[in-house]
Amino acid sequence: MKNLLLLISLFLVQFSFSQEKMIVFFKDKSATKINNTDFLSSKAIERRTLKSIEVDEYDLPIDVNFLNSISSVATIEKTSKWLNAIVITTSLSPENLLTQFSFIERIVPINTAMKSMIKKELHPAQKSINYGLATQQVQQLNLDCLHGLGYTGSGVYLAVIDAGFNGMDTVSYFDSVYTNNRVIDTYDFVLNQTYVYANSQHGTMVSSCIVGEKNQGQDIYVGTAKDVDLALYRSENVYSETLIEEFDLVRALERCDSVGVDVANISLGYFDFDDSTTNHLYADLDGNTTVAAVGVNVAVSKGVAVVMSAGNSGPNYIATPCDADDGLCVGAIDEFGSYAFFSSVGPNADGQIKPDVVARGQDAFVVSPYDTVVQANGTSFSSPIMCGATACLIQANPTKTVAEIFNAIRMSASQNAFPDSLRGYGIPNFCLANTILNSGAGITENDLYSLLIYPNPAKNEVTVYGFEENIKVEYVVYNLLGAFEKIGKEIIKDGFFKLNVSTLSAGNYILEIQSNGLVIAKEPLIVID
Repeated sequence: MKNLLLLISLFLVQFSFSQEKMIVFFKDKSATKINNTDFLSSKAIERRTLKSIEVDEYDLPIDVNFLNSISSVATIEKTSKWLNAIVITTSLSPENLLTQFSFIERIVPINTAMKSMIKKELHPAQKSINYGLATQQVQQLNLDCLHGLGYTGSGVYLAVIDAGFNGMDTVSYFDSVYTNNRVIDTYDFVLNQTYVYANSQHGTMVSSCIVGEKNQGQDIYVGTAKDVDLALYRSENVYSETLIEEFDLVRALERCDSVGVDVANISLGYFDFDDSTTNHLYADLDGNTTVAAVGVNVAVSKGVAVVMSAGNSGPNYIATPCDADDGLCVGAIDEFGSYAFFSSVGPNADGQIKPDVVARGQDAFVVSPYDTVVQANGTSFSSPIMCGATACLIQANPTKTVAEIFNAIRMSASQNAFPDSLRGYGIPNFCLANTILNSGAGITENDLYSLLIYPNPAKNEVTVYGFEENIKVEYVVYNLLGAFEKIGKEIIKDGFFKLNVSTLSAGNYILEIQSNGLVIAKEPLIVID
């Protein structure tokens, strides 16, 4: 009997060792028609209706026939409808699965090696202080202007996607959040459970930049969006680094969409993995290739404003998902607005300006899980400072699309005419961003014409292409405060006209074009010295 048990044990050990974990991507989707109410909360439907967002193929579930077929040879651990992919464990090799199932597009094996939690923490060591007022990092964005108008994030649903929220539910700086039941949803996508108050203190510190609040005593502290509702999601496993963490990040973004989240913060980044054969190349960071970037772009298309940290690898390049085309990538500066030495730099591999903007991340004031205010370094903190400010801007402009919100933030920034790879468009001015959104400046879409303005930025003259022949147009150039700078008329020849901008001061402008009394185009124009 003892020998039989030993043989069984050896067999089980051998079988367990033969199990491989992998991500399986499918070729297509189910053609099943679904209703919004099948997968979206009332809050999510309200957000989509407000922004005129329709159901598309990303909303369709994974084909149940695919799942049933795979489940006959593997254990399905996780699924993602946006990626049209699943995480499985199986004794079959990737080659066998590809041969057996024609509906599989590709397979990524996952090999895990344990990594030190200290190495995986996303911020350097902090230094304790007695002063806890976060005034400078709020005023640096001119966000106190929006707060003064009553926009402190009330009614906005914000998700923090991170590595864990150890101590957050017991720290006094979050009392207001829990007393008023503003933590609406929690989920750990690593362990598939609702409890999130373990594993890492990183998410606690990140969240404090947004909702931390104490109005009495020595260490007064107020975050950038103290009145938002919260979802707390864990997608990061601090003990290892594998592509599954990107997969879980996308699952968290899917949940953001389904429960009605308006804005999400991601202070996480991926480039190198335990299995070096799965490492990203810089060429992969083109804004729409990595699993994480795809998830961010889909989330934005659903109306979720995704704000992300650039990474702490400066002067090396940003990590994904900060390369994502449609998200807002945030770098770090110090209290004087200077580039923080550790902040990762752009552009992405497609040449897109990254980071988009910057906020304080060097010696930023944050709340620790030990109920003290400390200073810490990291884009992990510049991102939530910016994310909270974005939530306030969304509260002030609830019908604007994510693209309009992000465009206004960029256009309001300190170096919008001269973006670079260190600070992007610079330090946003959220009061000005609100003015841009209210005035209509920064809206670049139009119904009749999609114009090409070249060069842009320009110093002396621009050519405006894209018109029908021989039509008469009137143009107005105005600054971001709505003041007219230049007015003129043209009869279109060869589909374009030339505009002299040499008399304009360096800065951001809007070129509005009318024909027969109707506005036919409104485009951004940047003038440089």
